[in-house]
Amino acid sequence: MKRTLTKALQLRKVSVMQERAQPPGPPKIHLPRDEWAHPHFLAEWWYGHFNLTDSEGREYGAMAAYFNFGLKILAIADLKEEEFYHTVAGSPLHHAEGFFEFHWGGRDHWYRTDPDSFSYHIESYGSEFGLHLDLRSEKPPLLGCGDGEIQWIGGTAYYYQFTRLHAKGQLNLPGRLVDVEGLGVMDHQWTNYIGKGGWDWFSIQLDNNTEIVFWRIVDPDESVKSRDLAIMFPDSSIYHSNRFALERMDSWVSPNSGTEYGVVWRVREETRDLDLEIRARYHQQEVRMLEDMAGPTFSFWEGNMAVSGRLDGEAVSGIGYTELVRVPDVLAGEQ
Repeated sequence: MKRTLTKALQLRKVSVMQERAQPPGPPKIHLPRDEWAHPHFLAEWWYGHFNLTDSEGREYGAMAAYFNFGLKILAIADLKEEEFYHTVAGSPLHHAEGFFEFHWGGRDHWYRTDPDSFSYHIESYGSEFGLHLDLRSEKPPLLGCGDGEIQWIGGTAYYYQFTRLHAKGQLNLPGRLVDVEGLGVMDHQWTNYIGKGGWDWFSIQLDNNTEIVFWRIVDPDESVKSRDLAIMFPDSSIYHSNRFALERMDSWVSPNSGTEYGVVWRVREETRDLDLEIRARYHQQEVRMLEDMAGPTFSFWEGNMAVSGRLDGEAVSGIGYTELVRVPDVLAGEQ
């Protein structure tokens, strides 16, 4: 019996290794070239998400995003005080040619600091708050769906992420300047399609030096159009699957927009014995878009999560970031 069980486990291990070893195809993203701007694409954006802690153990979330059509989103959550600061503003995005560097407005600056490693510096400011952080990737980039090309709302897109960034710097909050350190992710996407529908996106960093990135793209009727899940292990090997279950376990309704958002989720994937609960650290992390600008407005949810559960038969825990977006029809192009 023991010999049979051992053989079965060995066969399962070989099967998993073979599944992980199967290449998804030639990469369609090449760095450093593709970290620069792609001016001939309709929409392009760069995101940074961070889970940060100060010297007293107080925890914060932060997010900065820049879009090629001149939009900037900046948000900081003080998780202890349950305060959420965010701004959405418009100004031209100026990017360098031949390397990663761009400016927005008079003060914002995001650039690569070392040509030989994936290291960056970001400074981003609102009227009363901001951040400036040094970032260093501890792992190689993760290409979406294995080769960098993903199915998005309206059509295809190109996407990659740095799944584990060491972040260190300061947060500017009303009346105080806070030294912080922690982990973050940085992702970059570009596409020629803005379609109808939306997405639920999750990026997780486990305490055992493993990261999980997954999402589902939905049509306006909430049917799933596409999905992808990737696990990056401590040795930077990658497992991909599109056979996973994502379930919303609890919701919160925004008092500002009336929109209902999932704040507790469960994700399961059978091959890797993956079963995680993903729980919002603070519910009121809704970003209200374009309120001070002419034209249509909408809201989405983007915030810090606590993660616990099981992977490969072992108990795991960690942190993460979640983005929940439904694009209004008035902003979506024709498919």
